[in-house]
Amino acid sequence: METQSEAGQDHPSRRRRGAELDDALLTAAWEQLQRDGYAAFTIDGVARAAGTSRAVIYRRWPGRAALVHAAVRAHTGTVIEHVPNTGSLAGDVLALIHDLANRIEQIGIDVAIGLLGELDDIPEDAKAIVPTAFREVTDHARARGELGDSPIPDAVLSMPGTLIRYNMITERIAPSDQMLDDITNQLFLPLVRYHASR
Repeated sequence: METQSEAGQDHPSRRRRGAELDDALLTAAWEQLQRDGYAAFTIDGVARAAGTSRAVIYRRWPGRAALVHAAVRAHTGTVIEHVPNTGSLAGDVLALIHDLANRIEQIGIDVAIGLLGELDDIPEDAKAIVPTAFREVTDHARARGELGDSPIPDAVLSMPGTLIRYNMITERIAPSDQMLDDITNQLFLPLVRYHASR
């Protein structure tokens, strides 16, 4: 008979390790998120679904937000993996900002807002992904001769992501196409061109 201490843990004959175990944990986390939402997401639930223990999870991720972020990244990728290069700065920015909005809809507004509420528990490198993607877009524009060589402040490169997050928190919906167009053409591009030409 299985003891309480053994419950939920891998049997030695079928114990998973490495990438196989990581995949099982991230899949269990993603399925729980899609089924129950962020508020009901628990480490215990993932451990039970994956047939392992809480300790195994905590050896990999320090807490709920870090695990959720890893599960989202495993199942949707990141914008930095697919930075657009349409041939124009405006086209690239619009494509990238729409990609950000589409990813929010894909993971669910509830999950996106939940992660925003626990940003301090998410790896620091993850917070730099969106500004890095916009910097790559501006680098492409410089290479095409669309922008000058003056530096663009990090605050400007972070702005589209910040405004999208603000919209999510206040409206609890993904940003509209009109809002994305306004962020691009009325705010982000004028600031980028101003700073790049100084």
